[in-house]
Amino acid sequence: MSKALTLRRSLAPLGLGLLLALGLALLLAVGWMGVRGRDMADLTVYLLISGVLSFGLGALGLAWFRKGRVQLWLQVTLTYVLGITVAILNIFLTARLMFISSDHDLPLLVLLMLFAAVVSLALGYALAQALAQRVRTLQRGAEAIANGDLRARVADAGSDELAMLAAQFNRMAAQLAAGAEQRAQLESARRDLVAAISHDLRTPLASLRVMTEALSDGLIDDPATTTRYLATMRAQIGHLSSLIDDLFELAQLDAGALTLDLRRTALAELVDDAIEGMRPQATAKGVALRGDVPPGLAHALIAPDKIGRVLYNLVTNAIRHTPAGGSVTIAVRSAAGTSTELPAQPAPRDPPHYFVVEVADTGEGIAAADLPHIFEHFYRGEKSRSRATGGAGLGLAIARGIVEAHGGRIWAENTSEQGARIRFTLPAPGI
Repeated sequence: MSKALTLRRSLAPLGLGLLLALGLALLLAVGWMGVRGRDMADLTVYLLISGVLSFGLGALGLAWFRKGRVQLWLQVTLTYVLGITVAILNIFLTARLMFISSDHDLPLLVLLMLFAAVVSLALGYALAQALAQRVRTLQRGAEAIANGDLRARVADAGSDELAMLAAQFNRMAAQLAAGAEQRAQLESARRDLVAAISHDLRTPLASLRVMTEALSDGLIDDPATTTRYLATMRAQIGHLSSLIDDLFELAQLDAGALTLDLRRTALAELVDDAIEGMRPQATAKGVALRGDVPPGLAHALIAPDKIGRVLYNLVTNAIRHTPAGGSVTIAVRSAAGTSTELPAQPAPRDPPHYFVVEVADTGEGIAAADLPHIFEHFYRGEKSRSRATGGAGLGLAIARGIVEAHGGRIWAENTSEQGARIRFTLPAPGI
């Protein structure tokens, strides 16, 4: 509905009130006072002039109030002031009519006061309707929200209390809409989580069931095959155990219940341990593992088992996506302030001194569409590639949780040549 049409509708009660007041005054003048001829013509002219001026003042007041730029308490006060002004104006303009005839002075005064009262009531009603209309607009918006339309908004132009209330209402509606969208995303993530867990549990369980049934039914009597089956079953059980451990640790991270046993630790030793532990896996795939830690690097106050888990997850992920003949490098640097080691928009909570740990590979890199999501639970990027390379999609999510629990942050980027690198920071007190 346009503002002009709304204003015209608000002026309708004022116009009807003026016509009613004019008609009533003229009827009383003829029937009660017996005004005739010239006196009647003068009375009609003055009442018309007073009515037009009253209507003009009322229209200006309505237009001003509807902009919502006047405080609500002042609007109510001005409503009474405007009504009194209209009454005084009517009496002032028609005061000379009191001298039409001395016999008519008292009745005429009563008549003028009655006219002014009706006009004031009409004006007050019109102004009150203008305020009520804005309240009804808020009511309709609230009803729409209550009925589930979280896109509902109300006009909030102006600076009075109702305008501020409308602005707060719109902010509330926007927050509700954002919350609903977040709930929908969480529900979608929950469904994806259940589907991913089901897949990662069903595959090894199905394999275990088939091999167990084959062995228990005596279908396998070849010692070599039996040994191979047992080795496969042991590997599948290890996979299930690792998945359950990951889920438990992720639940602890999400609940903020992860316990950190902080110790002063040499990062060079932690990197060496990670390289030695992952070397068989890298060698089997034909990938070279390298460490790059400068001598004399200060110790870090960390939980070594948890940061070791981060390195294990990152290196495992890097080896998984690096072809034979490629390499994976673990590097550590100390930095301060807004170092170029950090992303383009460093977080304001970065400590003055910190370590930057980097795991870089020479693989295919990370798709641009996947970069913002790789640290999410069960996110695997391109599904065909992730299924082929394995992994439950929890390693990077766990790495992020552990790093953030240490007060650091983690991010991923593609290198300028080939491959990708994941970096994370750790506070370095005392550098």
